[in-house]
Formats: sequence, structure tokens, C-alpha cells
Amino acid sequence: MKEVCIVYAGTKFTTDYVVQKRRQLDKHCSKPTRLTVLTDDPATIMGLGLRDTRAVLLPEWQLTGRQLWWYKVYMFSRAIDWLGPVLYLDLDTVIIHDIMHLYKHEPDSFMILQDFNRAFIRSYPISNSSIMRFDPRDHHSICEHFEQNREDILRKFRGDQDYLTDWFKRLGGSSWWPTEWCMSYKWEIQHGGSRRGGPDLVHPDDYYQPDVPYAIPGKCSIVVFHGKPMMMETPFYEHHIC
Repeated sequence: MKEVCIVYAGTKFTTDYVVQKRRQLDKHCSKPTRLTVLTDDPATIMGLGLRDTRAVLLPEWQLTGRQLWWYKVYMFSRAIDWLGPVLYLDLDTVIIHDIMHLYKHEPDSFMILQDFNRAFIRSYPISNSSIMRFDPRDHHSICEHFEQNREDILRKFRGDQDYLTDWFKRLGGSSWWPTEWCMSYKWEIQHGGSRRGGPDLVHPDDYYQPDVPYAIPGKCSIVVFHGKPMMMETPFYEHHIC
């Protein structure tokens, strides 16, 4: 059974996102998966009655608002029992094709996304933590270091992906997923991709294919919604959400 991890904390997302992730895994993974939900509300998650799904209580790190993404770091904790390599997915990702190749690709590497600014700056040096794969036996120190130095780390880094970028830079690097496997909706897929980043894109001038709602490359297995638009605000939602 393959391990998949998500984080459900705070009030930004509804439980519909958890239900959808279970459905997407059932539809688009050719091997059985166990979904682990790291959450501040285990009773609600278990009350959903989802098969092959467990809830793991998050630690009392007293994170709020945009700091909630730091809870991802807890998946590296020794306190969590994993069956094997773990694929982490943000809640606002959508699986559209089989993901088994994400478990097989460079099996000895820590896999993470290159940040989506890659669409405009090919050598952009920061990682994006929306989709990661790791061997849990190798990375407990990420969580331990965070727990021992939490306040300093929160001051130094804007978010967990900056922390992880710095962590692996000092260790000699991680590996990025092939670009077309996991893609940004708003910058790489919507209207065929945008010519620039930022929140103030103008249609049709800023898009490569302004006449089509979206264009998904054939090798893309996961679409990432970061910022606006949210997935339920797009035509993509109607066509690809289970």
C-alpha cells in the first residue's frame, strides 16, 4: 500500500477537499493508497468514514493564519508510523492521471517541486512544497530541528518551502519533479499559460492561448492551485473534480 499525506488544519478549507483527495487517489492511483490526514480535528476527519484513511493529531505549535503551512513539517516526525515512502500533496492539488511514477522516479532522492516562478525564470532557485516525496527514515531531523528552533525559524523563513530549500541546499540539494508532471494552474495551464506572474494578469494580453479556458500537457498528472483562482472558480473544476 502506498502512503499519501495531506494537512487539514484551520478553516481555510472544508472537508470536501479531504473527500475529493480520497476520491482522486481511488481514481488515479493504480496501487492501493493509505491517506494520512495530519489535522487539528481528528474526530471530524474520522467521522467522514473514508476508506483507508487515518487522522493524526497535529502538535500544539500554536500556528495561525498563513503560518498553518508550517504544519507540513510534522510529517517528518518520528512519532508518525509510515509503511514506506510518502507522497505529500497540498489540499488544493488535483490528481488527473495515474501517479505511480511519482513513487518510482529517483527513488533515493527527496523529491520536491521547483517553484512555479520557473515559468518565467528557468533557473529559479526556490522549491515549492505543494508536492513532495520522501523516505521517512531519512528525514526526521527536519522536524526535530524545527521543534527545537521554531521561533527562530519562523522569523528567518517566510514559509516551509523556504526552510526546506535552505535545508537541502546545505545538505547538497534535493531533486525537482519533471516540469510537466506537476503544474501550476494559473501560470502554466490557464489559457495555455501566462506570459508573466503576479496577481494582476490581464486577459487576453497576458496569455499564450487566450481563447481556450485551459490547456493541460499530456504528461501532467497533478494540477496545483496556488492563490487565485481557486479550483472551484474555474471551468477545470467541472471537468476534472470527481
